[in-house]
Amino acid sequence: MKSMLWILPIVLALLAGFWLLARAMPHANAKPTTEPVTAAHVDAFLAPHRATFEASRRPVHHLSLEPFADDEPTASKVGGRAWWPQDEPAPTGSKGQPLVLLAQINFAELPPTPGYPDRGLLQFFITANDFYGANFDGQLGEDELTRQRDFRVVYWRDTERPSQRLPLVTGDYLPHRPEQPLRMGFEPGREGLSAVDDRFQAAWPGGLYAAAEAHAARQGLSADDLVSAVHDRFDGSGHKVGGYPHFTQEDPRRDGGFELLLQLDTDDRMMWGDSGVGGFFIRPDDLARADFSRVLYSWDCY
Repeated sequence: MKSMLWILPIVLALLAGFWLLARAMPHANAKPTTEPVTAAHVDAFLAPHRATFEASRRPVHHLSLEPFADDEPTASKVGGRAWWPQDEPAPTGSKGQPLVLLAQINFAELPPTPGYPDRGLLQFFITANDFYGANFDGQLGEDELTRQRDFRVVYWRDTERPSQRLPLVTGDYLPHRPEQPLRMGFEPGREGLSAVDDRFQAAWPGGLYAAAEAHAARQGLSADDLVSAVHDRFDGSGHKVGGYPHFTQEDPRRDGGFELLLQLDTDDRMMWGDSGVGGFFIRPDDLARADFSRVLYSWDCY
């Protein structure tokens, strides 16, 4: 017993020493402090590529979507009943199911835009299923994503011909409510590459994050915060015609030839899966010819 008593003071002294040492070096393992990332920091990081981003700017029409009771047959809208030629069979999917009108654009209502038709009605139909009509059950290549089996993109140049209004088609698995049509409003502008576009990432040969890490280390910034600020500035989200896309996962395009035709995003009236975004893409040459037979359709979510 006595032999153990003399050990106790030594143990207590060691513990006290460790405690004092820990207090003397409270920040030994703490991360170095960094200053907040500001707009000026983002400007400085992007400065070497400013000319590239400015050259990428192209026309865009941001869309407002507002409820309207009239559901005019040829209006630019999301949902509602579709205008359709009297002598044409209604659009159906691969199993004969009626397709749902997702959206239609009346080019006579769209402000004049180079490369776009100046008249006619462009319609986007999808299927009420788990994939909203996208071809996600095979290889996710451009050939598969442009195959219009359970979605269709149809252009009618002449809307003065005899016509009908297709019956309203709804379903449980849709990103929108067809029975609650939304009128499109167009706000023209211009925008540059979005941060999720592969061409934006290509501006940094070693990758955006690696470049941000190096820059942040020199400036005393957080690389994560810097990358986040860049993505916020070049977000690309929202409803729009033209411009550059937003993705929650990755860019489905492979050869760089497809450009954004129509993007519909998640908001309080629309939900793509788990807060995702849907996009239709077309080659500029096809758009100039008003050939919508090879439109690429994809969507993703968190």
